[in-house]
Amino acid sequence: MADTDKIKLLFVDDDPVTASILQRSGENKGYYCQVIQSPLKVVAHIEQQGADMVITDLRMPDMNGFELLTQIRSQWPDIPVVVMTGHSSVENAVQAMKLGAADFIKKPFDFDELDLIIQRNLEAIRLRDENRQLKKQIKRSNNRYGMIGSSNAVKTLFVQMEKIAEASCNVIINGESGTGKELVARALHEYSSRAQQPLIVVDCGALSDTLLETELFGHEKGAFTGAIQRKTGLMEQSSGGTLFLDEISNISDTMQTKLMRAVDSQSITRVGSTESISIDLRIIAASNRDLQLMVEQEEFRHDFYYRLNVVSIDVPPLSARREDIPLLVKYFLKKLSIQYKKYYTGFDAESMVRLINAEWSGNIRQLRNQIERCAILSDDMELYWGGHEVQNPRVNRDEKKRVQFVFEDDQLMTLEQLEYHYIEEVLRTTDGAKTKAANLLGIDKTTLWRKLQRYNKNSENY
Repeated sequence: MADTDKIKLLFVDDDPVTASILQRSGENKGYYCQVIQSPLKVVAHIEQQGADMVITDLRMPDMNGFELLTQIRSQWPDIPVVVMTGHSSVENAVQAMKLGAADFIKKPFDFDELDLIIQRNLEAIRLRDENRQLKKQIKRSNNRYGMIGSSNAVKTLFVQMEKIAEASCNVIINGESGTGKELVARALHEYSSRAQQPLIVVDCGALSDTLLETELFGHEKGAFTGAIQRKTGLMEQSSGGTLFLDEISNISDTMQTKLMRAVDSQSITRVGSTESISIDLRIIAASNRDLQLMVEQEEFRHDFYYRLNVVSIDVPPLSARREDIPLLVKYFLKKLSIQYKKYYTGFDAESMVRLINAEWSGNIRQLRNQIERCAILSDDMELYWGGHEVQNPRVNRDEKKRVQFVFEDDQLMTLEQLEYHYIEEVLRTTDGAKTKAANLLGIDKTTLWRKLQRYNKNSENY
């Protein structure tokens, strides 16, 4: 590997013997190492040649490690700095970390110990860069409005959103649960002329009529038992901006009437008051039920429906945009890599086919849940998904190796024998990882070891 392709470490130490040992040890590990004995030359060196990481002594003439750390962090905040010293103390460690040091190590140390710190910080850099790249991808054409997709269904949705965003009219968003209706509502607000004003979200299905009324309209002090002070309602708080009423199909006929009057007059009256308060409000409503059908069946007020349904947007279900699933999988795995600090290469080909062809009644929300479950349970960078019924991807990866006990009348087992065979099978599925096997069995590792000893089995053979 050429030096330009290697990780570039810059060691700063005024002791030439220590500096030479560090350089030789680092090069033996495959790093491209450079040594500077004077901290005063470090800034010029980084400006000219750069560095992926700086490892500096703390006590040096002319400039100490704290001063150098501060200078590097102010000019190159993305370059991690590890501080090393033979005069370690808790105070020094705390001060270094407060100044932005990536880590702290005490002399003398084994280079393997330092190498672990280097690797940990390089992984953090990789995750940081992936996070930045992810944010850039979100801004691309197939990730507009924070929504992932390039299918015709999503492109049609984007066109609708572009036309509606700037209009200050009320909107109804139709779509199944988990399709991203709230994401659409937020995008309509953020790309509208009301973007600098608040967007307030209300889950209508989670509140009773009485509570919903006081939340939306507010109340005066003493309006009812427990009203110890005046409360400004959410409609008043969101004036100038947008009020997003999620699951609006759940509100009662009475509440629909009150909301309709407020929408018509652009004014509200707090509970317990007679004073009318003017508001300037755009309402975006969403439902996972067919509101038009509810109107036809007289389950939803037609006059309120038409006040809200100036324009409507239909968010496609995942079944109508299966070609977007690979993009969604990639997006979620990148986010999960950052969240769990693990790297995933993706799903194997067969799993990806299953993901694309599966029925997703919960849509994107359900897809993300399944991807996260696979990521948490997997020990490998490549993930496996066997279907909705699979709870442990690793155990079910090879269908031929499923645990199956067949009992013949003349070959019944004792409980101890049955326990042994089951433990043996769990150890096989975990590739001999006793800690993981113990967790799956619901026992601690010591108990597992004792059971294996009792069966006169050599536990090292698993």
